[in-house]
Amino acid sequence: MTEKIQKLNPDTAIDIAYDIFLEMASENLDPADILLFNLQFEEKGAVEMVETAENWEQEIGVLIDPNEYAEIWVGLVNEQDEMDDVFARFLISHREENREYHVVWKTN
Repeated sequence: MTEKIQKLNPDTAIDIAYDIFLEMASENLDPADILLFNLQFEEKGAVEMVETAENWEQEIGVLIDPNEYAEIWVGLVNEQDEMDDVFARFLISHREENREYHVVWKTN
């Protein structure tokens, strides 16, 4: 019997990702990127749930089922309201009892 996964509410997934981002950004981003993010977040900042990509295996070295994870991006949007400066991409499990996550941080 296949277990039906209760998917994360988008707002909950965004909150989880943003909390992790705030906690870990200083250890994983360049100081210049942190300064840029802090200065521009109020005006251009965005935390968005996007369609879960299927290429996470290349990023994290583990094959995942895209249906079992939410993908969240944290970054800054441009004048066209498109996120063109992504500081972190999150993959968060929908499984509440085993809330694993992976993060790919911006590199310069």
